[in-house]
Amino acid sequence: MNKLHTTYKHIFLALALAFLTSCNQPSFINLTSTNISQNPSGIYTLQTELDIQDRKVNPDSVQVFSIVGGEKIPMVKDPINPSLWSCDYKLPQGFDEATYYFQTNYQVVSDNGASYARELKSELQVFRLENRYVGNLASYRGPVGVEIAVQGRGLTKYDSILIGGEEASTRYLSENELRFTTPALPAGIDYPVQLIGGPHGALDIGNFRIDASSIGVSPSSLEIKSGDSSTLLFKIDYEAPDGGLIVSVKTNIPSSVIMPEAVISKGNKTVNIPIKGGVAGEGKLVISAPGYESVEVPIRVF
Repeated sequence: MNKLHTTYKHIFLALALAFLTSCNQPSFINLTSTNISQNPSGIYTLQTELDIQDRKVNPDSVQVFSIVGGEKIPMVKDPINPSLWSCDYKLPQGFDEATYYFQTNYQVVSDNGASYARELKSELQVFRLENRYVGNLASYRGPVGVEIAVQGRGLTKYDSILIGGEEASTRYLSENELRFTTPALPAGIDYPVQLIGGPHGALDIGNFRIDASSIGVSPSSLEIKSGDSSTLLFKIDYEAPDGGLIVSVKTNIPSSVIMPEAVISKGNKTVNIPIKGGVAGEGKLVISAPGYESVEVPIRVF
């Protein structure tokens, strides 16, 4: 008898689990940004994704609404992705935020063919107006050290530009324009550009590609007597960014070359580096920096 009771119990649990699995309620994924850039028309798009996993829901019966300030607005299904729903809402003049939620009404078809009406509401949501925006970059590519203009509205002297996650030297010109200096980053890569400094986090601007520049080196070859010194001049086309530009100098005859670290200071375009001859040898110097093509200089120490 106990064995039979246990069997019935297992069957009941299995049926209950199958019922719950087949009756998953639809769920909302809010695709509307919490912070929206203000626009002159005052009309803003609300968008959600409705996830329907229950096979018993009649897809033709699904209706979705946005409830904003007590106003019920029908949402329109996306023609390409039927899970996406959107509607436009005109924010009353003088308001800078709105509270809303999503609601769906649909029919569930039971195993005997009967239909039952269902209703589901999302959690309460809110969007706020960001009284500033970033329009565009004056240029979307350039070398290290070049200054790039950023145009927008509501910009402040506390704003900065991030490029590739690195804060760039930024100048405030007006509430409609900033300028940043391209930092020393590897060339040939598209870096995301963001505006930071506002109360609601970073604003995406776009991508900026750093193009390779060349470092001028003079003289183009060196001959030094062991124990004597000479000078290498490094030159770049644009002023070095904040923190200066570190110039890497490597050689295949390290015991023959004695020289300090090479850094072009912020705002400068050139630097003179003393180089002293060590043990006699013949090889080359390989000069490089982030965002610059490498240069080879033959060297002979005698």
